[in-house]
Amino acid sequence: MYISAPSENQHLHAWYAKLLSTGFPGKMLVMYVHEPSLLLVLTRGKSINTTLPSFFSRLPDLLQRNNFKQEFINREMEWMKEGYVISRTNSRSMLGSMNAITVNIEISCQVSPLYDLINLDKIEDDYLGWLTFDAASGHYLKTKDYWVEKGVLD
Repeated sequence: MYISAPSENQHLHAWYAKLLSTGFPGKMLVMYVHEPSLLLVLTRGKSINTTLPSFFSRLPDLLQRNNFKQEFINREMEWMKEGYVISRTNSRSMLGSMNAITVNIEISCQVSPLYDLINLDKIEDDYLGWLTFDAASGHYLKTKDYWVEKGVLD
């Protein structure tokens, strides 16, 4: 699927979404994953249309909680008004990463005693330490490393 090019200096342009099971009947999460960093935002709900407002409010909260530079957050949130691209992917690498993340999050959800006690903030924060293999560099990197390299996270 064609994804438009980001604006100059725009980093949070391309996102993929996936529905996750929580183990609670009728209660789902939608996981939004940024390509290429694998930064993730979790929302309660069953569809992109109903969870987009939550995604747009949870993303800046995630960035602020994790000490991203305020200038970066402000700039990205301004570009958000023009729109981010949320799409499907056929990338084996991206699908593999999303499937691995899915398994871990679904297990975390299933050990929670109640759906409302699933701590989405903690899960999002924990995945900044998610380790993946970067084929371009031949090294293992954490999601957080990607943003440190971009100079937007200390």
